Amino acid sequence: MVTSLSTEQLTGLVIFGSYFIGILCLFVLVVQSISERHRESATSGPASSWIYAGLALASFGYTWYYMISFMQWSFMDYERSAGVSKNATEPIGLERVANWLRSTALFEQAWTIVCDGPLRWWWSEQLCLFTVGFWTIFLQTKGKEHGVKHVWAYMLLGQLVAISVATNLFFLALVPPVKEKKKKASAASSVPLVLWLSVLASLATVMLVPHSLWHDYFLSNLLVMHALLVLPLLPLPASSPRAVRLRMSARTLYWLVALLSAAARVRTITVSGSLTAGPGTLWAVLKSHPAQASIGWDVVWTTISVLIWVRPLSVKGQLMSILSTAGWRHRGVINK
Repeated sequence: MVTSLSTEQLTGLVIFGSYFIGILCLFVLVVQSISERHRESATSGPASSWIYAGLALASFGYTWYYMISFMQWSFMDYERSAGVSKNATEPIGLERVANWLRSTALFEQAWTIVCDGPLRWWWSEQLCLFTVGFWTIFLQTKGKEHGVKHVWAYMLLGQLVAISVATNLFFLALVPPVKEKKKKASAASSVPLVLWLSVLASLATVMLVPHSLWHDYFLSNLLVMHALLVLPLLPLPASSPRAVRLRMSARTLYWLVALLSAAARVRTITVSGSLTAGPGTLWAVLKSHPAQASIGWDVVWTTISVLIWVRPLSVKGQLMSILSTAGWRHRGVINK
């Protein structure tokens, strides 16, 4: 016999279901866009296409194994605190799931776990700084330069699924060579006002996370951070003449991000004592909780993917691209 559910229970189920529907829609949008780019490419896809596709699948498997484990842990933790018998014989039906979702803020719960303590934040901060800094700029500039559609969807997919998955999919989108007649002059020499303001504001929210953990503004700070990452990647109206004058060079923004991120990492490393903790301790922290393992493996897979993107076999080409993006055009280093 199915018990009628309350409005709060139904709301929890709808939000939970919408989360997975949103992920599915984003995957379809991004994969269709990538497939279209590869079909339109004048050449057949290089071997690196398979590498990034494989990395996307591997990182998805690793991060979501632990994400599902976290959801299972959260459900059992709720029922424990609610006094539900561990030996309950009834199946885990819709009502029990609805009660869990009604009473549990999964997003805030997961983030509280991965930010609780200097060593846990040592892992989590790496992904936050990479995402709000380098990757946001990279998405906007490279996406515009290469004509990648729906760049905002990669960022949103990274937030809902895993940054490593979205990063590999974006690298996969960049693999097909840009046709010369369609290739735009590098839009990465300068960035719009909305991008650099969003990036710098996002970095401020990341630095605030350790201080906000046990305060009322912890959740609002996280929501602002996530919203600011998507905003500059949306297809916004054309900038006003005044906003055009307020563009910042990408080189300046990259340097600001690097300096601010370095300052944040020095502070976290000093507080956490990670230099003296040793690899064994850091590895134990990564495995200390399913939520922590999910974000920790996201860090690991993202790092692997970025290192492959700048792999030694193409160091010269990638270096030229990075220097060009940063605005370092010097005779003898990069030919105009």
